[in-house]
Amino acid sequence: MALTLDIKLAGQSGIKLFHDIRASPVNSDIAVIVISAVADEARRSLNGTAVGIVDWLEKPVDSKRLHAALAKIVGRRVEPKPKILHVEDDEGVLAVMSEGLGSGVSITSAKTLKDAQQAIANHRFDLVILDIALPDGSGLDLLTDLSLETGVIVFSAAELDDKLGDRVQAIMTKTKASEIDVARLVRNMLTSVRDGAGASVQAKE
Repeated sequence: MALTLDIKLAGQSGIKLFHDIRASPVNSDIAVIVISAVADEARRSLNGTAVGIVDWLEKPVDSKRLHAALAKIVGRRVEPKPKILHVEDDEGVLAVMSEGLGSGVSITSAKTLKDAQQAIANHRFDLVILDIALPDGSGLDLLTDLSLETGVIVFSAAELDDKLGDRVQAIMTKTKASEIDVARLVRNMLTSVRDGAGASVQAKE
């Protein structure tokens, strides 16, 4: 998504509008192309706060330069980060897992069954890392709330058998596996899904 913006608007300031756009949680990262008869003046006015402005075009607009600016926006698009829900009430485990997964994924943490249910109701997740023993119930109760496309890794201190069926791709016990082991498995599963092989990894420990 991109926006062309004239700095001199009828009845309002284009600079104020730009700052309002950047303050909006919905449009904070939208790419902006300034098209104005006073582009140089506007550049000086913003003075270091022109985050996300791809180019400054003077009127009359050079069509080749406009096309180049649009091509730059299209070219820098990246795939959205995989969304992971980590259901865990231990702050230490949450922190180590987040560090292990790195910045290539978007992680949402839920410390209770209720928080996890709310997160699942409001967002679509590619994968869920699930603890069983939560303060207000069993993490396994969440399995019925998840779409069939969502991968599930159980990472819990509780010893579980393999009778959870195909709904769970991996069961890892905290006494036998570390957060880094789980993070490695997550990356493998996400790579398999991205390459079209499907989340077929089975790691029952």
